[in-house]
Amino acid sequence: MKTKDIKALRKSGRLIFEAVSGSHSYGLQSAESDIDLRGLFVVPANERISLSETVEEIGDEKQDEKYFELKKFFLLASECNPNMIELLWTPEDCIRLCTPAMDKIIAVRSKFLSLKAFDTFSGYAYSQIKKASGQNKMVRNPQPGRPPEKTDFCWFIPMDSDAGCPCRPVTLKDSGINLKHCHAAALEHAPFVYRLYDYGTKAKGVFRGDMLVCESIPMDDERRRFCGLLIYNHQEYDKALKDWRRYHDWKKNRNESRWKNQEGGEFQYDRKNMMHCVRLLISGESILRHGHPLVRCEGATRQYLLDIRAGKFGYEEIMADVEKRMESLKRLRGKSKLPPVPDIKPIDRLFSEIVMQAVP
Repeated sequence: MKTKDIKALRKSGRLIFEAVSGSHSYGLQSAESDIDLRGLFVVPANERISLSETVEEIGDEKQDEKYFELKKFFLLASECNPNMIELLWTPEDCIRLCTPAMDKIIAVRSKFLSLKAFDTFSGYAYSQIKKASGQNKMVRNPQPGRPPEKTDFCWFIPMDSDAGCPCRPVTLKDSGINLKHCHAAALEHAPFVYRLYDYGTKAKGVFRGDMLVCESIPMDDERRRFCGLLIYNHQEYDKALKDWRRYHDWKKNRNESRWKNQEGGEFQYDRKNMMHCVRLLISGESILRHGHPLVRCEGATRQYLLDIRAGKFGYEEIMADVEKRMESLKRLRGKSKLPPVPDIKPIDRLFSEIVMQAVP
């Protein structure tokens, strides 16, 4: 099947599983929650041995609907990918289609589990939760609209010290120096410091593109064109530019609706993302403790997660709880009876069986 159209997939007869996933399957949906659909389809054996490209995923632009080809699903699930593992434990009231082929997969779903879950569930969730602190810093320290300029990190030490204390740097703006009218030469044994020479409109300029370019200054120009020393801290400029780009990339890709209250300083983190990260941590704990993920959240666990989304806890409170959970998870990993990696042989046999029986 070459097409990536969802309607064509449904008509093909190759869809073996479809379910509502995300917040609705977790029992954490709100009035604004979208309905996300996830599913599996099978590409038959005869298409796998042809030169035609096998479609691995089919989905819509918003990724509200996404379907995985069986081989890709098996590979990801055997690596304990959280999305794939939790799809295997989808609550019954969220399942829209479950064929006999999928029944066979569900019957052996525990074979996909291994100690890899500690990293893919708990480790990933922990890293994302810690990142929330960095996001909070970005909210509290927004970057300006324009990127930093090299001249913002330049200072000038004038040759003439009559105007003030000798060798006191002044900002480039206060110096009145136009770097486009100058040439620079490195000052020996002094990183970030350059001798500056005024060539007026005949100059090539100090900065050309992304670089500060040093020139060889003729001896005749050493005295008559020398105007002072330029300090350019390129390391601070590089850091400032990196921070600026990181902030605007984050701002561009973030979910605006989630950050309205954060911008006003009311909350310290993306509450919905934090809720799902903590949920993933709890789900990973369930795998190590009970041998299955926790998909549908109920009772005190559900209320705790909803309270996180409501912003009832500060970041420090959540981190304190998360750190305790991680310590518990490390102990559980040492006691767990799960194998280090899954036994691929029975999984591979099941894959071959389903593919051989797939609709041509």
